[in-house]
Amino acid sequence: TPAPPATQVVFFFAKHSSDAKTGEQSFTWTAENPVSGVLTDVSFNKGKSKLVFRLTINGVAYIAKRCYSLGGESKVSILANRDQLTKEGITLGRTNFFLKNFKQECDSEGIEISGKLILPLLAFDVTDFALVREGTVTTESFIPSPASGLAPSEYSDLLEAEKAELAADSNILSSITWLIERQRGDVQLWKYSGTLDHPSYSDKQGATINLFQHYVYLFSRKTLVLADIQASESHDKHSHTSILFDLMSHTINGESGAGDHGEQGIKSFVDQHNCVQKCAQMGLEALREREDGESEDEEGTSG
Repeated sequence: TPAPPATQVVFFFAKHSSDAKTGEQSFTWTAENPVSGVLTDVSFNKGKSKLVFRLTINGVAYIAKRCYSLGGESKVSILANRDQLTKEGITLGRTNFFLKNFKQECDSEGIEISGKLILPLLAFDVTDFALVREGTVTTESFIPSPASGLAPSEYSDLLEAEKAELAADSNILSSITWLIERQRGDVQLWKYSGTLDHPSYSDKQGATINLFQHYVYLFSRKTLVLADIQASESHDKHSHTSILFDLMSHTINGESGAGDHGEQGIKSFVDQHNCVQKCAQMGLEALREREDGESEDEEGTSG
């Protein structure tokens, strides 16, 4: 099979930092260490809001995502795409912060599942990712990649203030933002929740996700709920770790990105969550009283 058409692209990476105490995420654009990669001209996958392209950097396979729809009929602008992918990066970074604290809590509490600690069985990690932009030095003409969906005129027509907002520094022109991850290939996928749908699970992995959602809600002081939780196998075939990706969240202010239903979204989780046995073992506050008067333990013998 012939290789799909592709284009050599120069990328500038955002520096990502996460506050170890608060979980606050920040991204800073710089002109340091640009990297050249080969980006396919045509997407190979498509979600509700993003197109997915193949990318190779230094012989390593990645996927690159950009937004094509944010719920309206109009084309997603350069700045709107940047803002949405940045919010997605913040959600992924915050989830990683929550997960690290969750694992530490499980370890310190010595919570057992079938005679073993949760921690060895909790084979979940958050995807490694980076935010990058196509760009060039200002002394060169700038031609957006075919994958970007931009015509050169669309960048030229930006207001000067918008160009300044996109610039990594005064010597760099940057345009379309991409969220990139390591390619995981043809791997199994698992879906644990939807945007407003939070099922209960009796298997160990599903029950652990239920527990993790409960933990995040309380750890965030009831200001955030994880949604649209899905996982895939790792790109490392020798790893038994599942990788969480494409996460969404509901927040009090409703500003964490596409699909954030604000307080309504948080309420949907509170109304639907059925505690598993380990919620009580971890000492997590019950979210509501069961109307039928039964125990909150829905995990069953398989959990």
